[in-house]
Amino acid sequence: MCLDEPCAEEERPRSKSMEDYECLDVDYSRAVPLEPFIHQVGGHSSMMRFDEHTVCKPMISREHHFYLSLPKNLRKFSPEYRGVIQVSFQEDKDGFIRLVAHPCETNHSGGHSESDSSPAGSAEEDNVSSASSVHRTKRRRRRKEKETGINTNEITHRVRLLRTGSIEVQSNGTGPFLVDLVENKEEAESLKGLGHNPWSLRCHKKQLAEMRKTAPNSKLHKFILLENVTSQFVYPCILDLKMGTRQHGDDATEEKRNRQMEKCASTTSASIGVRVCGMQVYKAETGHFLCRNKYYGRKLTEDGFKHTLQQFLDNGQDVVAPKIIAQLQELKSILEKHQTYRFYSSSLLIIYEGNNCWGGANRVENEDLCASHRAAGVAVKMIDFAHSTYKGFRGDRTVHQGPDKGYIFGLENLLRVFHEIVEERGIVDEHDT
Repeated sequence: MCLDEPCAEEERPRSKSMEDYECLDVDYSRAVPLEPFIHQVGGHSSMMRFDEHTVCKPMISREHHFYLSLPKNLRKFSPEYRGVIQVSFQEDKDGFIRLVAHPCETNHSGGHSESDSSPAGSAEEDNVSSASSVHRTKRRRRRKEKETGINTNEITHRVRLLRTGSIEVQSNGTGPFLVDLVENKEEAESLKGLGHNPWSLRCHKKQLAEMRKTAPNSKLHKFILLENVTSQFVYPCILDLKMGTRQHGDDATEEKRNRQMEKCASTTSASIGVRVCGMQVYKAETGHFLCRNKYYGRKLTEDGFKHTLQQFLDNGQDVVAPKIIAQLQELKSILEKHQTYRFYSSSLLIIYEGNNCWGGANRVENEDLCASHRAAGVAVKMIDFAHSTYKGFRGDRTVHQGPDKGYIFGLENLLRVFHEIVEERGIVDEHDT
């Protein structure tokens, strides 16, 4: 077992005990129906939409604690943690199944640690108890409609699972439907026009089926609330990348360890430390999203990986790639300084606005709105920390030496490929002109 010097105290906030985050009072009068998060492009657990700016996912104790103890300089590159809710599984007399959130007051108001301080007007204003999120939703919606001119109530979707296992989607509009390029063409065809990334519906169906089988209707499940990192975008282009050369956690069984090692060895995870787990790219000329899933990513060679990144950038303006590179370089610099940290099986999201206002099926004539789209910039976020660790985290016995070289190796190759694309396309950083 290798030991390293701990990071400075201010860089590694103390993680509170789970008891500090128990719901003190569940408010059943303010139940919030949960819907699948329509822009989920990868992952195992179903991400649910809590409100316009907040998503939720089933709580994994280890991941929950990791969010609470994230170093300050990494919080810029992760979704903001926003608390805990209780979720009930409900099945009506007609056989429709749904999830309902019950906001609960806790003795913790959100955020990453008790020592944090945030300037006035920052996201800390929204980082309060989950019960307050219910009241914020309508205010946020009105504010966004005023700022962008978009009626967020114009198109809504309701997803329900039947006892038979089939998905029913109710919508008052069509919106930009998503096309999934999968081997099963019949399945792809059946998912067209639903207004959701097909992967989000797959995860939702699996999640509901598992909860229905393993828990009585009355049982409450803990979910964690996280920032919806796509909320600043209208037509988000999203790339989900599995980072690092190793995916199994220190506590993995031998069977799982062997399975994950075999998966890494047969994909670009081994050769370049990164592989595609999901993608959606908005095509303004058709008004559709092009979607890829993790099975597509597993088959990619290094050349195929580069081609996929080129596809991802095809709808972006020339300034998108340099912005991505700048954020990846900053993240790499930060990770190189964090000793003993490992982010096994975590993913990296890269997001930019897909509606470039140049034309196509959803051309935007409003110049102010176009400027807002361009100003949205690029988001780079680390997610999925269920198998992450560092020295002193929850009494983990295995302590690793130095920074996460596998993750950094993946970032180096990701940067290399993006640099190659920029050079081949002759893209110039707007800050260099």
